[in-house]
Amino acid sequence: MSTELALPTSVRPDSWNADTAAMMEFAGLTWTEQRPDPENPGTPRAVRMYAPPGIMAAFIAACARTGLDPTAKQIYAAQMGGKWTVLIGIDGMRVVAQRTGQYDGQDPIEWQAEENGPWVTVPPKTPFAARVAIYRKGVGRPLVQTVTFAEFGSTAKGNWEKRPSHMLGIRAESHGFRRAFPMELAGLYTPEDFESDDVDTSDAIIDEPTEDWGALIVAAQSREELDEIGARLKESGEATDKIRAAWLARAGAIDREANTVDADVVDDTAAEAASFDAEAVEA
Repeated sequence: MSTELALPTSVRPDSWNADTAAMMEFAGLTWTEQRPDPENPGTPRAVRMYAPPGIMAAFIAACARTGLDPTAKQIYAAQMGGKWTVLIGIDGMRVVAQRTGQYDGQDPIEWQAEENGPWVTVPPKTPFAARVAIYRKGVGRPLVQTVTFAEFGSTAKGNWEKRPSHMLGIRAESHGFRRAFPMELAGLYTPEDFESDDVDTSDAIIDEPTEDWGALIVAAQSREELDEIGARLKESGEATDKIRAAWLARAGAIDREANTVDADVVDDTAAEAASFDAEAVEA
């Protein structure tokens, strides 16, 4: 299956063919979750979920610009720090650089174990800094990118704890590639970039909500106003679990404030909430 054939031309799932749908699922833009079935209480059902339309459009454009293959995990989408983001693996950056015809290789990644210490090619257990030299044809000197653990590392668990030198090396290489090939790699970051502490990724391809749904839901003073917000939210395709939970909580609070909560109303509210949840997910 080629990326060119499978890449969708629309963010509307009903326009996708089988190959396109499979590619979008592989890229993390659609998946299934078990959700309560309002028609069969206590029996979950599989519900098809979709990333926001904005991130799907950004992903399609990034694939077309870079020529990267989502099925090879060279490019994909994920939620990082609560926001949908288009991500690219370090292998994807290498492919993009190679395809430009201007990439002229790079030196091995080097590390320092301590400030002002010697640069070595064997990863130290605890790195102080990492650097890499990337060569571009037509440029008389290599572009050397150096990053320190204090500035670009992370205190997160997982790979940063187990393989800090490896992770810091990827950070040096990804920064070097973006500097050497800014036109091709603008706005594209690796997961390691987002996992680092206090790193500026402000130009990354990120899907921002069209409205501040949380603030709107909290400020709603009536069920009519809240239902209107819910209708806009469903139409936007930006409903998330957190936003849906906030909507349901506000609906319950409004009902309590109006002193209309009794056994029948609670049942009706639960049914309406389940209906909104399903419709918002499936929109």
